[in-house]
Amino acid sequence: MSVLVKFGHTLSSLIVSSLVFSCLVMVAGSSTAFAQDTAGKDIAEKGAAELAAIEGVWLTKQGRSHLKVTPCGESLCNEIIWLKQPLDRAGKPQTDKLNKNGKLRGRPIIGISIMLKMRRVQDNMWKGWLYDPEKGKAFQGHARLITANKLEVKGCSSILPICKTHIWKKVSNLENYKSAEK
Repeated sequence: MSVLVKFGHTLSSLIVSSLVFSCLVMVAGSSTAFAQDTAGKDIAEKGAAELAAIEGVWLTKQGRSHLKVTPCGESLCNEIIWLKQPLDRAGKPQTDKLNKNGKLRGRPIIGISIMLKMRRVQDNMWKGWLYDPEKGKAFQGHARLITANKLEVKGCSSILPICKTHIWKKVSNLENYKSAEK
């Protein structure tokens, strides 16, 4: 009988220990979930702040164009809105004449996106593709906000180990730009 009592006591101890362990796991799990949820909220807020900082009108390489950048979820929407030389030699609007896709060669440069599938990968950094209408090619690259008014844009060849980096300067916030257009 004493063996059964000892077994019952041991079994009871195991059940209680198991219940205590389960409760501790649940508490720890909910603390972890809370911490992850709070961290996720902080990350989302930080990402939103970075998107707001990058939003605006940027003067691209060598002052050849203005690019309007706006947030699109975690990505960057953008379009060329101004060209230093908007007309070709024939006096017609510049077109994407060097694009490898023949169907796109007739589209005007003003209005195209040059930052493609740019997604936030870390603080102030977006990675994706950069399209260069002067070469008609897309390059893997990134955009990194250096300061509120400087954006580093780096494109790399997918074939050769060659990269080019440009620093774009913010021309204006969108609100200022819109009021200047009127």
